[in-house]
Amino acid sequence: MIKAVFFDFDGTLIDSMPAHVMAWEKILGEVGIQLDDLYFQLHEGEKAEDTISRLVAEHGVPYGPEEQAALIERKRLLYRSTAPSGLIPEAAELLRELNTRNIACDIVTGSIRSNMDAVMSAVEFALFRSIFTPAEYTRGKPAPEPYLAALKASGLDRSECLVLENAPLGVQSGKAAGIRTVAVTTTLPASYLSEADHVIHRFADFLPLLEL
Repeated sequence: MIKAVFFDFDGTLIDSMPAHVMAWEKILGEVGIQLDDLYFQLHEGEKAEDTISRLVAEHGVPYGPEEQAALIERKRLLYRSTAPSGLIPEAAELLRELNTRNIACDIVTGSIRSNMDAVMSAVEFALFRSIFTPAEYTRGKPAPEPYLAALKASGLDRSECLVLENAPLGVQSGKAAGIRTVAVTTTLPASYLSEADHVIHRFADFLPLLEL
């Protein structure tokens, strides 16, 4: 019996990826790094620090930790100025149904809390039991640590939990933590999500998976 669902945030619960992509492309373009939208969609879920350190190294940008941190902060400010507010309506409906069934809902995200505070209301936050951001773990997705942190805090067995993700790194993280992982095609087609145990196209399709 499923007792908890661990949700990714960006692209899964909120339609934030266009704002994230725009912010990344703008600040990276200023240092000569040009990438297409798909790059950011495929790397969604990892910590911003991991993204920027890899990219400046790969593109030969001579930025140390302080300069990288400044880039990340500018990116976050730009994102918060353009991000849409509120949960995806179908996701909110699923969360309310899970709450009705007394199934705990947690967020497990690579986003920082201030990004979440900028787009979610108190009523929406109340749908969740716990929130796990990079402040609660060290190694980000695709490493298993984010979901292992949520699992440990839940006090539940892996078999009593499900992960809902939208991107390959998050799917890999959930699977590496040994938790059955579902991918929803909110941002990428199913062909990019084949590592998941289940791929769904509508949030309503998640509910039958609780019985498997």
